[in-house]
Amino acid sequence: MAPRRRAKVNCWGEADAALAELGQVEQQLAAVEERRQEAAARVEAEAAQAARSLQRGRARLRSALERFCRKHYPALSRVNGHGLRSRRLLFGRMGFRTSQAVVVQEEAAALRALANWRAGQQFLRLRTELDREALREFLLASGEAGNGTRTGLDAQVRRRLRRAGIELAHREKWFYEVEWRALKRWGAPTDGRGAKR
Repeated sequence: MAPRRRAKVNCWGEADAALAELGQVEQQLAAVEERRQEAAARVEAEAAQAARSLQRGRARLRSALERFCRKHYPALSRVNGHGLRSRRLLFGRMGFRTSQAVVVQEEAAALRALANWRAGQQFLRLRTELDREALREFLLASGEAGNGTRTGLDAQVRRRLRRAGIELAHREKWFYEVEWRALKRWGAPTDGRGAKR
């Protein structure tokens, strides 16, 4: 059942009927989403099954080509010189490239060493973000919401937070809750003429 074209609520009875209709629409949306997820899971499983044999074949071919190149490594180096250890063929190119990777033996020790060395700090990447939950808890506990105890330190911290543009905002947010048991027991409300909406 799709929701009515234009919902209009003029009394508490109509509000209750709209909640029931909203609950039914949400149940239908949940059923549609469940069917979508089941279909997606089926398609994903079929694709994974089809891809497995292709991936195995790709791995076999890559392994065979790598073994062949390793066997003919001296010839690749001799023909192309030291810079180019590859061979161009009709359908592509294969060979060896020099790769350079940073190897870190013990990450914790490396982080400590770089952090303690002023010049080493350029090699560290730090991610800083606001902890909104900690800010909210502090502001609530320190009396910003009007129900906590205010200490001198709390007041000083609150002032600094306000200067930084951080404060606890109070907003009225609309919500609704569907009584699922009532909806299940009594079903959809009628429009007064006995017809379900």
